[in-house]
Amino acid sequence: MADLLTPDFLRASLRRALLGQTPAQLLQASIEADARRRLVRVCFEFEGEPSEEAWESCSCAATEVISDFPAPWTIDEIYVARSLEEGLTPLAWVGYLRSSN
Repeated sequence: MADLLTPDFLRASLRRALLGQTPAQLLQASIEADARRRLVRVCFEFEGEPSEEAWESCSCAATEVISDFPAPWTIDEIYVARSLEEGLTPLAWVGYLRSSN
């Protein structure tokens, strides 16, 4: 169980889940886990309000992430609209950061 909570495992889970699911609006995706509460939290930060397609892609990715954890683990999905000037506020571990190029 402890292996599920390592930064490497959490980042890899999020990265794998985003393969083919990364919308252009996504600026950053981050993840953290709370072993006591058996809760995985993922945060998707978008440039502006996410389109329905962008939101759905990230929701599918969150489902992929939680499938890496045994029951009774649950997931908390956070969706945040940002402007580039605001800056980003990641959770504990960043799994995706859009290039500024």
